[in-house]
Amino acid sequence: MKNWVKVVLVIGVIGLLAAAGLVYYVYNKPHRDVSKEQGLQLSAQNLYDAFRTNEAQANKLYLDKAIELSGEVADLTTNQDGKTVVNFKTSDPLFVINCTFRDNPGDLKPGQIITFKGICTGYIPDANVVINEGVLVKK
Repeated sequence: MKNWVKVVLVIGVIGLLAAAGLVYYVYNKPHRDVSKEQGLQLSAQNLYDAFRTNEAQANKLYLDKAIELSGEVADLTTNQDGKTVVNFKTSDPLFVINCTFRDNPGDLKPGQIITFKGICTGYIPDANVVINEGVLVKK
């Protein structure tokens, strides 16, 4: 076999091993434990106002950060994974802050004021702000 073919094969094998190692590392990487992080404290209304007025600035401040959110529960649902989802009220009746709990938070009711801590994962214009992997801080 020619030398250049051997070099290409060795480089290819090394590349495949590196890719396999990276996939293994990412797949087995531990999830963030938001309960151990210091959260940025905000009201649901303040978070809504930040994204409504300047989405780019709000993304810089809040995206992929732990947020400790206080507000009134608008409603509760269960998502396709069986996780409890709480929607916080805002001044806009069509817009909510959508918060998914990591574990079952227990008995919550619409109208209740709670504090929730989770990771801000994005903003869907004209719909909601999404926060995931949350835990109940205070009822």
